Amino acid sequence: MKLYIAIVCVIINFHAKIYSQDFNKLQIFTENNPPYVTLDTNNKISGEIGNQVVKILKKLNISPNKINVFPWARAYVEAAKGKNTLIFPLVKTKDRMKIFQYPILAFKQNFNFYKLKSSKNINLKSIEDAKKYSTCVVRHDARHDYLLGFNFKNLEITTEQTTNVQKFVNNRCDLIIETDEGIDAKLKELKSDKSIVEIAIEAKQFDGNLYIAFNLNTDPKIVDAFKKASK
Repeated sequence: MKLYIAIVCVIINFHAKIYSQDFNKLQIFTENNPPYVTLDTNNKISGEIGNQVVKILKKLNISPNKINVFPWARAYVEAAKGKNTLIFPLVKTKDRMKIFQYPILAFKQNFNFYKLKSSKNINLKSIEDAKKYSTCVVRHDARHDYLLGFNFKNLEITTEQTTNVQKFVNNRCDLIIETDEGIDAKLKELKSDKSIVEIAIEAKQFDGNLYIAFNLNTDPKIVDAFKKASK
């Protein structure tokens, strides 16, 4: 019996060592984007999806300090160009599927076009109508990619989510694509009331679900370990 236990312990330690070596080469990227990912003053990550990732990391004995928090444009570029990279949260698009794999669905949501209630002249009946107006977007965000794919030309581009909503609130653009959860959190962060905005039209053509994604050049053993730990 003692011999059996000893053999099991050796096997467990052997596999743990292998995984540890694999995880050493893993790079993790995200942005500070409440309510999905929140970074507090002590650099502790939380939020709807941040908590999920931290929980998975703990199961795999990976320190949360391994997470790199950058503005979205930089986080996306780093994850896209690197090998053995994880990025969260990420929306799935046709072009992104050439770069990333999406093994873990983290959050289900829907996109809407929002306008300021004071913009009485904006009345949208279709996505085509939205092309007549300027829309605030974040560079390399899925919504930016979606709009380019639908031949939107009048885009106000920035690199960070809160700044993007701030521009919208300040009338720097006519429309913004957000989720209910996203617009609520950003307006609260900016100390603005949600009553100043309203849905102009649903963006049903766009998949808003959020994933924990990996670069296609990531070691399959790493992806498999995260998939198992997420269950």
